[in-house]
Amino acid sequence: MISKVSPHLLYQFLMLGRFASVSYCTMEIPRPTKDSTLFDFTTATQSDIDSWREVSDTVREPGMSKAVFSLQKTRLFQRAVMFAMINPQPNGAGFAGVQTVIPDCAASYADSTGLRLHARGQGQLKYWKIVLTDRDQMGSMRRYDYEQKFLLQGMSEYRFEVVDLPFSQFKAYKWGKEVPDAPPLDLVKIGSFGFQTFGGVYDDYKQQGTGSLEVDFVSFY
Repeated sequence: MISKVSPHLLYQFLMLGRFASVSYCTMEIPRPTKDSTLFDFTTATQSDIDSWREVSDTVREPGMSKAVFSLQKTRLFQRAVMFAMINPQPNGAGFAGVQTVIPDCAASYADSTGLRLHARGQGQLKYWKIVLTDRDQMGSMRRYDYEQKFLLQGMSEYRFEVVDLPFSQFKAYKWGKEVPDAPPLDLVKIGSFGFQTFGGVYDDYKQQGTGSLEVDFVSFY
């Protein structure tokens, strides 16, 4: 007898297929070496956090979303947390994020496979992205960014995940639409790095509400 698959389960399976390039691991992994680490928020200072700035949809007149980047410090650990609120337009348009100047060491890892995050999500927002911007595109309202989206799968269990994002899967986008004639990502030319969450205006899924992304580190692999 063939059992029926619930529509909800089928939808989740199809959504995972959209992120086939992103690999996940929920087991503990060794900390990255100092040389391969791009951002280590377990040792970051408040000055490091202050170098990040908000980049949200309020740059446009109808924008209503918000992002805050903070350093969480306890007696046992510390990490960075991005708090976000997505108030999308009726069509799903909306985004909230933060960005900073990428460290100079990044260019020396141009031959690496991709970026690795050790992170955890909580709240209503489970789709996030990494945004990389060329130096010559920074500050331009006509710019395009290189983006890769990822789905946090461990939110229901409140667990941390290791998310691998291959450089080969970063695509150029402008206001959420892919720019097919843009050159491929060249890490040597990248000037800024950002975390972002979004409403899903051009995606098959939509999201809104509040959520957080806790990050221990971002490294190369």
